[in-house]
Amino acid sequence: MLYDTHAHFFSDDIVTYPIDTTGAREGEDVLRRRIMDRPSTPDVVLASWAVNGVAGGAGVQYNSAYKTDNRYLLDVSDAAPDRISAVVILDPQDSATPQVLADMASEHGIRGVRMTGFPDEAGRYPYFESEAALATWSAAERLGIAVVLMYLPGRKPSAVALGRIGELADRFPRLAIVLDHCGWPAAQGAPDYGMGDAHRALAARANIYFKLTTINLNQLENAGVPAPAFVKRLVELYGADRIMWGSDFGNTEGTFESMVERAKAATAELTEAQRRAVLHDTGARLFARRGPAEGR
Repeated sequence: MLYDTHAHFFSDDIVTYPIDTTGAREGEDVLRRRIMDRPSTPDVVLASWAVNGVAGGAGVQYNSAYKTDNRYLLDVSDAAPDRISAVVILDPQDSATPQVLADMASEHGIRGVRMTGFPDEAGRYPYFESEAALATWSAAERLGIAVVLMYLPGRKPSAVALGRIGELADRFPRLAIVLDHCGWPAAQGAPDYGMGDAHRALAARANIYFKLTTINLNQLENAGVPAPAFVKRLVELYGADRIMWGSDFGNTEGTFESMVERAKAATAELTEAQRRAVLHDTGARLFARRGPAEGR
């Protein structure tokens, strides 16, 4: 069985669940048409999971459509708590966020909070490293939910972002920190496969995890880098118990079946135990939904 740590849910019922497509990567009109023509609802996702051997997964709040309005994702996860958990997006610098997180953990069993954004003019990332944001980190650690980070712009590593993430991992040692898209390693070949000094420095921080997604596999394919060699290097550097697979279904183009087949192929050079960890166990351990009292 597999565990999908990165599925996006969105509905064509834009009356009940209004969308905000401001800043959409593909353009607002294109995204709106896609939402209306191909909604990523639980019926669609759960059916895809069922026929492809996926035991469950994490719904990641779809920033492109809903920003910090998590109502649809929470309704989706509440309707199928044995299969779907929620990773929400909130403003980490809002003083109300720690209490909102506590309420969501108690009432909805959320398993993570995602922080994403661009650096400021000085090249820093105040949305996750400012003093105001640290209260959100403390709340997540106390609640036992993960902080999921996707710094932008993506597609290439940022030594500044990765360095600060390492410092925060030291400051919050009991907190699971998950880097979306593996923290954007460069799509390069041997010997390092894009894991430069800033990435390698994270190996000693056992509470930092790496999410391997279809976006990474697309980058590797476009660069002509063999995905199995890249994944083997990831596991050599960090350990299979810190690597997890996520489809990015609902955002990245392609059928879910093809995403699963590519993930399996990418782990071909691992041992069976390592494959189980990357494709299921690591993600399920961090993100499978728990009872309201367990993470507190």
